[in-house]
Amino acid sequence: MITLDGQAARVLTAYVDLVVEKGLGGATLEALAGRAGLSKSGTLHHFASMRALRVALFAELRAQARRDAERLREAPEGPVRYYLVSSLDRDSELERLIEAAYRIAQTGDEAALEVLRACRTDWIDALVAATGDPALARMVLLVGDGVNHNALMSTGADDELLATSHVEELVQALDAMRAGSPQG
Repeated sequence: MITLDGQAARVLTAYVDLVVEKGLGGATLEALAGRAGLSKSGTLHHFASMRALRVALFAELRAQARRDAERLREAPEGPVRYYLVSSLDRDSELERLIEAAYRIAQTGDEAALEVLRACRTDWIDALVAATGDPALARMVLLVGDGVNHNALMSTGADDELLATSHVEELVQALDAMRAGSPQG
């Protein structure tokens, strides 16, 4: 859930959606005002510039990624399972924020890259704490990235490569690796 309230949340959500759907070039003030259902001046009342919107997007992403890393640490189903199953979800608000930040990073925006790296650090730190094994934590992170990438290309519930049951097989394989590791 976006941490802003009211119309500011609506404007930020509209901005994220436009960046994801049309890229940074398609996220114009006119398009944003139309998507948010406000006038241009009403939009600028909440965010003084498009740069201010980018900054708000990055702040929102950091807040949500921190919250997600905390959920990962506390997940009753286990941090590895949580991370991999959540990697299947392409439509969550967090995934949309990540995707928007990636789109912005592709333009060479160093701030976008910095926030994405900071989010990755949150997740890897939580995975290292959970597994006790930095190599296994990196493997979980990279497998989750692969799951997420393939979820984007998924044809739906009958996808022969990706299903929750397949993720369960990955969790079991990673658990077996952990049990066999000298640190596990």
